[in-house]
Amino acid sequence: MVEDLKIVPGLLVQKDGTYALTIELPNGILKARVLEVLAEISKGPDIRLHITVAQKIMLLGFNHEAGIEAMKKLEAAGAVVRKARDLSHPRVCVGRPYCKLAFQDTFAMGEYLYEKLARQVTPPKLKIGVSGCPACCSWANVMDFGLVGQRSGYKVLIGGHGGARPRTGQEIATISSEQEAAQILGRLARLFSREIKRKARVDRLIKKLGIERVKREILDAH
Repeated sequence: MVEDLKIVPGLLVQKDGTYALTIELPNGILKARVLEVLAEISKGPDIRLHITVAQKIMLLGFNHEAGIEAMKKLEAAGAVVRKARDLSHPRVCVGRPYCKLAFQDTFAMGEYLYEKLARQVTPPKLKIGVSGCPACCSWANVMDFGLVGQRSGYKVLIGGHGGARPRTGQEIATISSEQEAAQILGRLARLFSREIKRKARVDRLIKKLGIERVKREILDAH
């Protein structure tokens, strides 16, 4: 029985009784060695490889033992298996110098935020998006915390989300550096964790405290 098996962080039981695991792809980039291991694992019977909308890869269809073995192989190859509810990595478009529309280097921003804040525990969900221009290919304008590139830096938006009743984030500041972005996001994550104790989004935090108080809490030291 599934309930008799030892709980292993990162290995998630699914509705059909099988197990799944998810690996993070900071900036949506997949290293060659991890790709090779994924190709090997996905040859197994009933294993499906799903590229999620959040720029992660989910492997489905394991039994308990096979899931643990797959996790070990992936981690040995350098993959980061998602094991906790934390900030993880932003959803990022390609940005400069690759995209002809982009104003900003989104990979530099995404990498900095991931290195500084990825393992900060938060209640679900606090989704992050980084877009190199107002076209918002990464949907940064409908994220809990979104950075939208412009000529002089990034616009900071908070409180957006998708779902059945989507909401556009509210613009609260303009920044010019990765350090400023990390400071504001870190403060938002801590405020969110302190004030919200059940599954919710940042718009619930704004409804509870009001946008002006939220801005003071996360921008005053900015």
